[in-house]
Parts: sequence; structure tokens; C-alpha cells
Amino acid sequence: MLEAIRKRAQGLFAKIILALITIPFALWGVDAYFSSGGGNEVIAEVGDSGVTRQAYTDMLREQADRLRQAMGPNFDSSMTQSAEFREQVLRSMAEEEAMLQEANAIGLEVTDAQIAALLQQLPPFQEDGKFSPERYKRVLAQRGYTPAYFEYQLRRDIALGLMRQPVLAGALLPATSVELVARIAGQRREISWYEISPAAVAGQVNVTEKDIQAYYDAHKTEYVEPEAVRVEYAVLSLDELSRNIQPSEKEVQEYYASNAASLGPPEERSASHVLIGAAQGDAEARKQAKARAETLLAALQKAPQTFADVARRESQDEGSAVDGGSLGSFGRGMMVKPFEDAVFSMKPGEMRLVESEFGFHIIRLDGIQAKTPPLAAVRAQIEAEIRRQQAQKHYAEAAENFSNLVYEQAASLKPAADALKLSIQTTDWMSRNDKAAAPFDSDKLLDAVFTADAIKSRQNIEPVETSRTTMAAARVIDHRPARQKPVAEVSEAIRAKLQAEQTASLVAKMGQSQIAELNQGKEPALAAWSAFKLIGRQQPEGLDAKTVQSIMRVDTAKLPAYVGAGMPDGSYRIVRVTRIIEDTANPMLRAAVENGLRQAYAQSDALAQMELVKATQKIVIKPGALEKRD
Repeated sequence: MLEAIRKRAQGLFAKIILALITIPFALWGVDAYFSSGGGNEVIAEVGDSGVTRQAYTDMLREQADRLRQAMGPNFDSSMTQSAEFREQVLRSMAEEEAMLQEANAIGLEVTDAQIAALLQQLPPFQEDGKFSPERYKRVLAQRGYTPAYFEYQLRRDIALGLMRQPVLAGALLPATSVELVARIAGQRREISWYEISPAAVAGQVNVTEKDIQAYYDAHKTEYVEPEAVRVEYAVLSLDELSRNIQPSEKEVQEYYASNAASLGPPEERSASHVLIGAAQGDAEARKQAKARAETLLAALQKAPQTFADVARRESQDEGSAVDGGSLGSFGRGMMVKPFEDAVFSMKPGEMRLVESEFGFHIIRLDGIQAKTPPLAAVRAQIEAEIRRQQAQKHYAEAAENFSNLVYEQAASLKPAADALKLSIQTTDWMSRNDKAAAPFDSDKLLDAVFTADAIKSRQNIEPVETSRTTMAAARVIDHRPARQKPVAEVSEAIRAKLQAEQTASLVAKMGQSQIAELNQGKEPALAAWSAFKLIGRQQPEGLDAKTVQSIMRVDTAKLPAYVGAGMPDGSYRIVRVTRIIEDTANPMLRAAVENGLRQAYAQSDALAQMELVKATQKIVIKPGALEKRD
């Protein structure tokens, strides 16, 4: 029964709500979408509303930041500069606005009461397990939000979820599709192979100087050394400011006293219960169960020492009854809400009768496990948080001072760096095409240092906000113009490229010729085939995806069947398929296929829904909307 209670607390509705409420937390900082200024130009009309350039610019930055965080060192800023990426972001914003207008048109409303109830449940705003208005305001302020804006954004996100959920949840999945895809996904093929080495055609490869010159002439743009600069720069950030802050002992003590409960592990409580079960919807059964529970509670209050015996005899929760009703220790979110609310509001030893969907529980709180760590154990954590909070308070003032000094002392970054105790750093040579490290992974900053004025004047550029809490200023100290590399400088690289291409082509032709002979029943003078191996889409057995795809696509109407594939090392692999094995009984595979297809059908239905909405709420992308502007 305990397991059942926990599963109910993690059901579909709970997941939907959690999915909805995570959206606002993923969008910290988007309040700039609604700020005034030169960015109010509407670049995408949506019905009677639209998407402004400011909103679009900020969303581009937000999406780039998310990709940067998700991909880490593999992030390439060029992917966020492409026309395709920029168009996708703008269209997604316009479609979201269209969906919200449709929600309004059909009278879908998220009430203040719903927002208030949801806020009560969000862990970031709770203290001691309860909603704290002070903490709510403090957390929002730290993130640059006002309560009004946050609630406005939350209302939009919930409305979008409510519009989409019926379509996503109602996707119909044909059983024949599951059968077919499961059969295809589970199929395995018995194979063996032989590889033709590049050495087999080495004597036929011949790259001449004329070939090199012709390739160079046709691909000159590939051999241009791009314009490059060396730059000195200084970065102002919350991290930089916090390093120069030393919290006082008084501040540490006060923070510890105010936040001791949240510094340790989450509070857990141990409880026992006696369950008198009754099915939901059966009014008579629930009436009788309640009466029985009330009688038992009255008896237990007179003789509390008999609780374990009563639980063993009367409780209909078989899992806990054998332990005298003990449920052990648990934290918030592990029990159904009425049960949890009661347990986390009781005092040790207290007994209370609570109704849930399972029936009536006589609950006894056995203990509270809330261990507050000693100050010494959390001092570093407290000092870091105080530094962060104080830096956050002073960041706006410091940013203004930084900007003024960079502008007023334009010949050097030193005055600004000295005033704010920042270090000045110097880059190596870098071009626009390089995968630059922070802060030059910011498109805006990189563009700024490559302007003609920045290169010619060698003065400080205007500081650029690379994130909500980071600002960078830079000055070009050296410049190298773009140049066309002469053919002599790149001839060896071209020769190697052409030799590899010729080799791959010759090896492939040899392989295809031998496959043709094999298909005619002739066995070329090949070395021994490899040992047999079973492979499938789910079990590639070390083969690369391209090779597996070729094997699974080859026509198997007549076996053995043959297919060839070029390998990364330049060899050519001839694969022989000798047997087909169907595997449709794997329950895990079938479940995965069913889940994947359900998601695909749901996504298709969601796209159809969006097309219907777009037909009602017309979207017009204005000319020049996707142009980059600083």
C-alpha cells in the first residue's frame, strides 16, 4: 500500500504540473522581452499582436546560453548564427503567441486561485515545508523578476500546457504500426565480411601538379587565411565581484541562524498508520470505514501503547501491518497529499484521522529527522552565498561604473580594471570563424572587436553584456588582414586530399566489381571471410551506424546477399548477409517501440493542432526580421 501511495503521488497529473512549472524556472531573465526601448519594433505579426525585435533578440541569447550550458566544450557559436537557427527561434515564438491567442479566444482561463495554489507547491518558495511570501520575493529578486512578471509568465506557460495536453494525451496508436516497427527494430542479421585494403590500389593512384593546381583554382575560398585580431579584455561578473567580498563573522552567524533548517538535508518524518480501506465512489462503504476508524482512534487515544497491536490486527495495508503499522522515514513528495499534509503538520506522538483515496488512515507521528549541520561544516557554503548575494546587490552599480570608465578612459582598460579589481587578459590570434572561448563565444562581443573602427582606433569598445550577470570590455591590440594562401603553401594538403579521394574511389570500384561477381555466384579470389556475427539496429556489435544501415537495407529476397561500405580508414568492406532472425517477443523492445511511436503520433497531432491555430491566428514574418542587429 505504501508503494501504491507513492506511485499515485507521481502520476500523470503530477508530471504534467511539474513539466509546466519547470518552464518559468528555465526562462530566468526573459523579462527583458517586455521592456521598453528601441526594441519594440514588431517583426512578426500574430493576429492582433506580435513578436518584438527586443523579445526576439533576447530569446536568441537565451537559446544560445542554453545550448552553451548543455553542450559545454562542444558548443559551437556558429550554429546559433545560422539563418536556419534564427528563423526557427522566431517562428517558435510566433507560434507560441498564436497558441496563446487561441487559448484566449476559446475562453481558456488560468485563474488567480490556480496560480496561488501552484505557487504554494513550488519547493524554491518554501521554508520548513510551507510557502514563504518573503522567500518568494527574495528568490524572484535574486533572479531579476518581479512577482507580477513571474506570475504573468507562469500563467502563459500553464495556458500553453493546457492547450497542448489534450492533443498530446489523446494520440491514437494503431496496433499494426507497433507490430510492424517492433518487427523491423527487433530483426537481426547474420553477417560476415572481408575488407579490401587501400594498399590494393596504391599503384594506381597518381596525383599530378596539374591536378593540384586545378583543385586549388576551383576551391580558392577554402585556402583563405581569415582576418584575425589579438585583443586584451576585462570581464565584470558576479563571480569577479564576489571574489573581492569578505563576509563578516556577524553576517555568517546571522545567515546561519536564519537559514539553518535549509542548510542540512531535507527534513524527513517517520510515521505509522492503521488503514481502514474503502473504495472511492462507494459512499456507504466509506461511511462505514470512517465510523470504524473513528472508533479505533478513540480507543487508541485511551491506550496509545496498543497502536502496533491494533495495526497488525485491523490495518488493511498489508505491507505495513506486519510491522505494527510502521511506514519508516520519508520526505515530502513520497505520500499522497492529504497523508503528507497531516504528517508534516503533526507533533511527535500525536495521532490523527485522515481521509485519502485509499480510505481512512489513523496516523501516528513517530519522529522528526531534521539534522542541522554545525556551522563549521557549512561555513564555506554560507560565505559563498553571502558573497553572491552582496555581489548581486552591487552588480548594477559596478556595471555602470565599469561602462563609464571604459568609455571615458578609452585608450586603456587599466583604469576600469584597477577601479573594480579586475584582471586584464590577452587573447591569442583569433578570427571570426574560430571556436572562441568565453567571453568571445558571445556573437555580439566578437562582432564588436572586428568592426573597422575598433581595429583602426585601437581604443576600448563599448562594454558588451554577454549574459545577465557578465559584462566584457575589449580593445584590439594587433590586427592581421585576410590573405589568400599561395598554392605552394597548401599543395601538400591538396595532394593528400586528392590521393585519399582517388584511393577511396578505386577501392570502391574494386569492391563493387567483386560484389557483382558474388551476386552471380562467383567467388573472387578473396582472403577468408570473418567469423559470423549477429547484428541489428539495436545491437550494432561495434559497427558504425552507416554500415549497419546499409546491412539492414540490403535486399534479402535471395540469400546470401551482399553489400559494400567505405570505412573510415580508407578500406572497403564487403558484407555477406546469410540469415535473417526475427525477434518480436522482446517485451522491453516492444514497450520502447510503443512509447516512441506514441510520442511521434502525439508530436504529429501537435503539429496539426498548430497548423489549425495558425490558420486562425495568421502569422506574418516581416521582411528583414532575421537580420542581425546590435
